[in-house]
Amino acid sequence: MAENKDTKKPSTASKSKVEIPNVKDMFKAGVQFGHETSRWNPKMRKFLYDVKGNIHIIDVTKTEAQLKEAVQFLSEAAANGNVLFVGTKKQASNIVKDNAVNCGAHFTNQRWAGGLLTNFKKVRESFARLRELETLFEKGVEGRTKYEISLMKKEWAKLSRLYSGVKTLEQMPKAMVIVDTKFEKSAVAEAVKMHIPIVGIIDSNSDPDLINYPIPANDDAISSITLLVKTLAAAVREGNKGGGVKHHLKDYAKVEVQIIRKESDSDDASSAVDFDMPEGNTPKTFKGKKIVKAPQKTSKAKSSGGKSKGILEKVQEEKEKAKKKK
Repeated sequence: MAENKDTKKPSTASKSKVEIPNVKDMFKAGVQFGHETSRWNPKMRKFLYDVKGNIHIIDVTKTEAQLKEAVQFLSEAAANGNVLFVGTKKQASNIVKDNAVNCGAHFTNQRWAGGLLTNFKKVRESFARLRELETLFEKGVEGRTKYEISLMKKEWAKLSRLYSGVKTLEQMPKAMVIVDTKFEKSAVAEAVKMHIPIVGIIDSNSDPDLINYPIPANDDAISSITLLVKTLAAAVREGNKGGGVKHHLKDYAKVEVQIIRKESDSDDASSAVDFDMPEGNTPKTFKGKKIVKAPQKTSKAKSSGGKSKGILEKVQEEKEKAKKKK
């Protein structure tokens, strides 16, 4: 994979006012703990401090310095466009979603959809379909059966899992924030190919050369991820001045969708006739109301051309024959 070093460092003309966690806060959150020494990437050597109990210890003073640089860049990037947060592994999923929503950024927190960046024009059609389904569910669905609506909900669930956090993305993001760049290698590869700057939380087993703004840190502990992502989200919020994306997130799989009947469905399918009963013959409860008379069914005797006779007719004939004999 090619290195992602095409983007210039941001200007520091207007310094970010976002508060950076100090070393003490980082130690408390467990930012310093890397992976086992057997899993390390030698390119991370410059960010490591020591080895304890077969575990690499990250130099948090380097983490602090890298975080400051990333915050400055994100603040400027968010002022000029949208930012995309990516974190699909279990520990990061909710943290990424909550902070992205809070700062007005797009996010992917369930599964990275292949081609999201490299096939953006085509993937946008899926965004449109997801928005269309949600609009239908809100207003009510016309002329559909309950079974058809259940199929629509299944389609929505599939699309929502992939695109709920990016369904309003109209242009390529100006920057990406990725938690665990090794785990999110597909997202990194697409960002590198499309020359999108990456701010990445990288552990001792990652490749820092692929990341424009690497932040060496524990990318597995929830406390560490929370501390860093919250700080990065604050930088985005500073840049977009509280604007950015307004997310509408609703679980339509659990929403009862109103079925709107078509006008043609409201008419009687049968040839029912409306008529007014004569006022004199109308019961008090029906006066002034229209009565719908259902079409009468043809009896079997009539449908068979009069060949079959009813029981009463046969009895009457027997009586007449008996009278003639007398």
